[in-house]
Amino acid sequence: MGAAIDNAGPVTAREASTLAVTGLHKHFGRVRANDGIDVTFRGGEVHALLGENGAGKSTLIKCLSGVYRPDSGRVEIDGREVTIRDPADSRQCGIAVVHQSSTLISRLTLLENVVLQEGRLGRIRSELADRLVESGNRLGFSIDPRARVENLSVGDLQRAEIARAFMQEAWLVILDEPTAVLAPAERASLFDLFGSLTSQGVGVVFVTHHLAEALSESSRTTVLREGQVVGRLEPGHHVDEADLVRLIVGDDAPHPSVAGITDGGHGSAPHPPAPGDEGDVLVDVREVSGAPLWGRALHDLDLRIHRGEVLGIAGVEGNGQRELSALLTGSWSPASGTVLLDGTPLADYPPPRRSELVGDVPDDHFLATCGELSVWENLALGTFAWQEAPTPGRKARQRRAAGELVEEFDIRTDGVGAPVRQLSGGNRRRVILARELRKHPVLLVATYPTRGLDVRSAEQVRSWVRRLTDQGSSVVYMSTELEEIIEVSDRVAVMVRGRVTGVLTEGITIGAIGNLMLQGT
Repeated sequence: MGAAIDNAGPVTAREASTLAVTGLHKHFGRVRANDGIDVTFRGGEVHALLGENGAGKSTLIKCLSGVYRPDSGRVEIDGREVTIRDPADSRQCGIAVVHQSSTLISRLTLLENVVLQEGRLGRIRSELADRLVESGNRLGFSIDPRARVENLSVGDLQRAEIARAFMQEAWLVILDEPTAVLAPAERASLFDLFGSLTSQGVGVVFVTHHLAEALSESSRTTVLREGQVVGRLEPGHHVDEADLVRLIVGDDAPHPSVAGITDGGHGSAPHPPAPGDEGDVLVDVREVSGAPLWGRALHDLDLRIHRGEVLGIAGVEGNGQRELSALLTGSWSPASGTVLLDGTPLADYPPPRRSELVGDVPDDHFLATCGELSVWENLALGTFAWQEAPTPGRKARQRRAAGELVEEFDIRTDGVGAPVRQLSGGNRRRVILARELRKHPVLLVATYPTRGLDVRSAEQVRSWVRRLTDQGSSVVYMSTELEEIIEVSDRVAVMVRGRVTGVLTEGITIGAIGNLMLQGT
């Protein structure tokens, strides 16, 4: 199985393949990430894998992809035991993993990435490009092998990774949170691709926190909790989202509205009273234009953010949201225009003071944490960077404070001294939230703060946001999930191609947001 990529032609996935995991254990110190998992994945069907952050989903995927070696357990393909020691073994077994964050190198072309994966150097054979194109054609989409990765949309990146996997005789494709960064149209395209894959005998496993997707798009569903399988839904089982929430979180299941169960997304959510007059403005963005070296240009940006409000920023990802975050946190200064914080230009605040006043929750938890540092050191980064020297006594105090934050923010970790790299993506995000919220900033800039979080964690984030605004702070809340934006925001601004096409104060509905999104296209 799995001929080398430089001398094998396109491959048709084998039919009726089955991968069975039995009694899989993987521990990190005292943390039992996988605690005796039994699960079976089959070719020709879509299998949803659900669970809270830290439930063991990513660890299971990393064991099957060869990133981790399990402590014990068996993996069998069609009844034959296999040993997966590294990613090359996983690919040889016909398993392909598409991670939430693309593994493609942005400055290279798609073709160069294909060659790089196999660890081969030298001249690139022309037939490789033909095979990559053919792989995409068989899946129903076109690929330009010489396109630079940095110029592709998120949806194009996922399709390219799946096409690359198909070149390796993959019969089982595992996707980790594939829809978390996709616009609605791209989600529909991805699910169409699932159908194309399964019709050719390929098995699809996808991790998701969107329960409606799991119910509508999968043949089977497995639910993990605390490293164990707590639920299996077979074909013919009829459950609703509330049932799934109870399986995922156990006895602590939130009210159905917490799980994102709404009236279908067409109504308007209740909002607290609107903020006061212009005298309540905390942040004043006037006529800002320009682009950071790494991003999209902003055009004639005007925004007012009032004290004690949540201003939601809606729009398809990549339309200037990250640039707006950089602008509001002071990490980028525009070519023209002004940003005033409490009447003073943001750039005039010394960095230590600006760090105290503005909380920054970026969408990339790898960028915002240091994986080799411990949990408590990551929680104390801002304190030691700007406020006080890391003396032994202060370190001890910060370590004690970190223990309280770990409990308050429910960070699943093997102690405050454990390196952050051992945490799941959701728990790394909790570390960032705990670090920024402990400052009680007057302004919090939250960029996709619930991305990759389970339903309970996402509701906790929204609760923390409301707690901040109740204390008089302001929050800029960015999300591609329109239902979430409607639920959490007092007003909603819509961004399209670096411009704000409108701000909604009343009648905040998906239809109204959609109309503003269309105005800039």
